[in-house]
Amino acid sequence: MSSAFAVVLEYTAVVLNIVFTILIGRQIRSGWLFGFVAALLGVLLYAVLDAWLMAALNLFYAVMGLYGWWNWGGKGGTGNIIRFGVQEHAVLISVGIIGTWTLMLLMRWIGQPGIYLGMEGFIASFAMVATWMMSKKALENWIYWTVGDLVAVVYNHWIGYDGYAMLNVIYIVLAIIGYTRWRKQMNGAPINGA
Repeated sequence: MSSAFAVVLEYTAVVLNIVFTILIGRQIRSGWLFGFVAALLGVLLYAVLDAWLMAALNLFYAVMGLYGWWNWGGKGGTGNIIRFGVQEHAVLISVGIIGTWTLMLLMRWIGQPGIYLGMEGFIASFAMVATWMMSKKALENWIYWTVGDLVAVVYNHWIGYDGYAMLNVIYIVLAIIGYTRWRKQMNGAPINGA
């Protein structure tokens, strides 16, 4: 793939991902479809760099995009925002940590080169947890995203995808906005600009 075409695909995915996050933050179901298309572009972009964990993560995003769209469109509409308790977070964080190590060791076992496998494992594992939480409309998904996005900013910059690094910075801002909107809605406060 030519570098000019890769840049066009990268920034197309960036725009689609921003639209996805804004729509999901506003609890608009069609946002999942924007995320689905952006994820498919991400699979291609990371695969050409042999960043297989990130390609697999984007494939997971694509599947979850369809699941989220379906789940949010059930009989109950988009459903209510929920909160997880301390025990659930302990389990989710444990899953994220175990997933990080498992993915990193798996990549080493199959001979995947890369000096950033730990970062890739962390980003992939916690993003899967956060995506699942988002599909369930758990308020705290935004916090998990913020932590993963902080790591992803550095990772994407180091591998030369500055568009994705910029996207992760934007994600952090949008996660703060999403968390604030969802928390206000949970508490019954009116949302301006909804």
